Amino acid sequence: MKILLLLPWEKDYKAYRDKFSAMLSYAPLTLATLAALIPLELNAEIDVCDEMTQTINYDKHYDIVAISFVTSSSTRAYKLAKYFKETGSYILFGGYHTTLLPEEAAKHADTIVVGPAEKSFPQFLADYANGNAKTKYETPCAMAEDYKIPRRDLLPKRGYVKTPCVIANPGCPNKCEFCAIQKMNSPNPRPIADVINEIKSLNTKSVIFFDPNFFQNRQYTLELMGELKKMKLRWASTMTVKTALDAELVSEAQKSGCIGCTMGIESLSRDSLLSVKKGFNDPKQYKQAIDVMKDYNLSINGCFVLGLDSDTKESLSTLVEQADYLGITVARFALLTPNPGSDLFKKLEEEGRILTKDWSKYNYDHVVFQPKNMTPNELMEIYLKTWKDFYKLGRIFGRVKQTSSLGTKMIALGMNLGFKYVGNTVKRGLQC
Repeated sequence: MKILLLLPWEKDYKAYRDKFSAMLSYAPLTLATLAALIPLELNAEIDVCDEMTQTINYDKHYDIVAISFVTSSSTRAYKLAKYFKETGSYILFGGYHTTLLPEEAAKHADTIVVGPAEKSFPQFLADYANGNAKTKYETPCAMAEDYKIPRRDLLPKRGYVKTPCVIANPGCPNKCEFCAIQKMNSPNPRPIADVINEIKSLNTKSVIFFDPNFFQNRQYTLELMGELKKMKLRWASTMTVKTALDAELVSEAQKSGCIGCTMGIESLSRDSLLSVKKGFNDPKQYKQAIDVMKDYNLSINGCFVLGLDSDTKESLSTLVEQADYLGITVARFALLTPNPGSDLFKKLEEEGRILTKDWSKYNYDHVVFQPKNMTPNELMEIYLKTWKDFYKLGRIFGRVKQTSSLGTKMIALGMNLGFKYVGNTVKRGLQC
């Protein structure tokens, strides 16, 4: 049995990628995890292809082509499915877009997997081998014991950041309207011993935890960090504003090797946060939370979403200055993008505010809906200007100067220059 595991990318999105920007990307765990789920008794020949860094081998025939994709890559996925189906391959779809819009995805595949694949994918393969594959497999959640250590050996050695990624808990208890994670995974922490053993097998001195909400289970995280402390690792993860207010957690994170966290700040408007069910964030606490992080020499990657209903041209015009005041190390800006099938999408569609269903534009860099308090063009102009202004060299050096040690200064400088490049590629990509 020959199986191709495929992660597609739209040509327009790839157009502004180059060797340098590829080095800002982490190796995708999706393909490696799917490969690990393939039963050994099938004696399958497995190829993986991440179109961002690899080229599909069109000269080889595959019995099964399994394609996992997000909304912005769905059009590309459908084109590839058509091609491989015509060559006689069996087409399997999975991933976020398939889970969000299963009826649409089913029109282009022989079988779809809705939700996590840990149980569904092996079951499909067994059924396929026996000649009775179903058209749809759906598992509401995966258990910790279903997780397999990803087959990282199948991924290309070049084109990615060298630091490996690990997942301790794939789910998140929050239900932010603009986020699709809760549609795919429920909170379900892996046994700590399994996580530590996986890290040890990687023979690395640094890791990135890909958990969407690393500190969500306080006791579990404290125990995990206790084990990490023994390994003398450098690591980074995600963190909520509320978590950063917990000085004990932050202190233990720093002692166990944490060098920084990505924090979903999203908005400086309380009304905006409430409108998308992220009321657990309180802008009045931002400064205090970030100051706690800085007290322990931890960097902060603050994520912001532009285009929420309470956003105005005036409020967004001060975003850069306010982000600097908060003291974050770097910032990542994104346009509000309603995931198809989500409550946010349904709400905007009912209000007649969805401007396009060209899914390739649902990549957080295009305005795909009618903002409430400005035109789409005005929001786009503010978005691009925000990237540009926040990463002016004067501001970068000002942020670096605020860090304490030489080591943190070097990290801050590298992160800022890297994100400055990301901001430039956003503009170039829109022009492609």
